[in-house]
Amino acid sequence: MAIEAREDRARRAIRRKGDGCFRLQKTPARAWQRAEYGPGYQVIDSYGNTVVFGYWHRPWQATLQQIEEWSASS
Repeated sequence: MAIEAREDRARRAIRRKGDGCFRLQKTPARAWQRAEYGPGYQVIDSYGNTVVFGYWHRPWQATLQQIEEWSASS
């Protein structure tokens, strides 16, 4: 499956999990982290504008697979 399709599926699952208050954020195209580590993801709580998942030692640290697993968990 294409990366874009997996991202869209993950975005929809995250939106459903948080009743519309969670959103998926991908590393910006011009961020230095993307050149160093590749694309990464994090889940943001839209109400508090805080990171819920994907920020441990640096922003956008979660992989797409980790995001999919997190969104599938209850």
